[in-house]
Amino acid sequence: MTLEKNLRELRAIYGLSQDDVAKAIDVSRSSVVATEKGQRELSSEELGKLADFLGVDIIDLLSQEIPDYEKYREMILETLRRYTKYAGKSATKTLLAKLIYLADFAWYYEHLQPMSGMKYRRLQYGPVPDQYFRVVDELIDEGKVSLEVGDEAQWLNLTRSAQDTPPQHLSTGELDLIDKIAKKWKGSNTKEIVHFTHTQLPWQICRQNEYIPYELITQEEPSRVY
Repeated sequence: MTLEKNLRELRAIYGLSQDDVAKAIDVSRSSVVATEKGQRELSSEELGKLADFLGVDIIDLLSQEIPDYEKYREMILETLRRYTKYAGKSATKTLLAKLIYLADFAWYYEHLQPMSGMKYRRLQYGPVPDQYFRVVDELIDEGKVSLEVGDEAQWLNLTRSAQDTPPQHLSTGELDLIDKIAKKWKGSNTKEIVHFTHTQLPWQICRQNEYIPYELITQEEPSRVY
């Protein structure tokens, strides 16, 4: 029941219809209906197309638990809210991604479970989920985040419509941790925070493009978690 459950949940999160999914993977709507009922299996090619369309890894589609995308969206908004408040300036896409990574892994360090459950990949500019840029683009399209393109970076701000929207999926403890991380890094630039994540054990141990296990952060010194 894993794939059909995850497909239904991801469609609901992204506001997609069964027709949208059918067009994306080149099957009929009735085939999608049958898949969601557990009456039809996807071929390996269809599964790959579905993963690409939803912006998730195939492993996520087939796993017992999918990441908490709604919480991850709120992590983006709340991290951006706090960083811009303390720093007095916009956040670059890369800097914001690193602050969220630190929150997810620091929460695991303290509680042995991640904040969002997103899978972070070791990429050139630091750990980031495959879905990060897609989610940011969605928040921009929804009018919750504004984008300013500079010569060397893309800068993000919360819009007025998002300022008064309280988080519903983040606990008080999670918000406090996000706040501490944003405050600590308020005076740093993108290059500095990228360098910090590159010197942490999870980055050092993993290979390029490899998913970074949350468990690796437990081997880090407490002062080096964020």
